[in-house]
This record gives sequence, structure tokens and C-alpha cells, in this order.
Amino acid sequence: MAKKSKQAYKQAPWRRQIQSVGMSLLPVIALVVVISIYLIISAQSASAGLEIMDMHYEEEEILRIIANQRTELAWKTSYTKMVERAEEIGFESAPSESVHFIAIPGYEGQNPVLLAPPPGSENTLGPLVNNYYQESLWDWIYSTFLTSAQTSEAAQ
Repeated sequence: MAKKSKQAYKQAPWRRQIQSVGMSLLPVIALVVVISIYLIISAQSASAGLEIMDMHYEEEEILRIIANQRTELAWKTSYTKMVERAEEIGFESAPSESVHFIAIPGYEGQNPVLLAPPPGSENTLGPLVNNYYQESLWDWIYSTFLTSAQTSEAAQ
């Protein structure tokens, strides 16, 4: 006995209008929320980018200051400046007859550091680039796919 029950009253027309306006404004509100989130994230990334640029400028300035200080230190510790400062203080060069060298048995001195092979010596090292990297893409495709296809056809 399933009887369809009838509603005793209808909804007020103003209530139906409010519901339809609300349902039509819902996508607009969702779009505004998505756009506002996008703008917030874009503003944060732009400010982070500006901070990074400022830090790079500061880094470059610090590196210039360090380079200037190293240049100044090298200038102040150069041989001519050190001799001038020593003479101003009152130091004198030692006469050659008062300098004594002591030979220490077993001490061979510091070993020189060789960063490159001596000139005229042959390079005994192998090639720097692997043979696999000296092959072009076309050569690889040809040798891998085309010649293997031809040999498999010939074998049949």
C-alpha cells in the first residue's frame, strides 16, 4: 500500500528564489576562493623571489669585499712592502757570513706537487670519452634495430 503522500503546503516563492540564487552563486563563490588562493600563493612566491634576488646581491657584494680584502692583504704582504715595513721598524738584512745552514740527516724536504705531466711526456691515459658516447643516435638505431632485423630475416 504505497500511497503517494501529498505535501500539505508549498514552499514560499521567496524561499525558492533564495535557494536558486544561492545555487547559482555557489560556483561563483568557489571560483573566487580558487582565484584568491592562487593570488595569495603567487604573491608569496613573488616575495620569495625578491628575497632570493636580494640575497644574491648581498652575496655578490660580500664576494667583492672578500676579493678586495685578499688583494689588499696580498699587496701588504708583498716582498717590497714587507722589506719597507721591516726597514721602518729597524730590522736589517743579515749578512751572508752570519747565516748558517744546518743539514739534517734523513730529511729530504717537501715533495713537489705535480698537477700536470711534465712537458714532452706522452699522455698514457686512455680516451676521456667512453666509446658508447661517441656513437650518434642514428648509428645506434641502425646497429640496434635495423641490422638485428636484417640478420634475423636472413637466419629464417
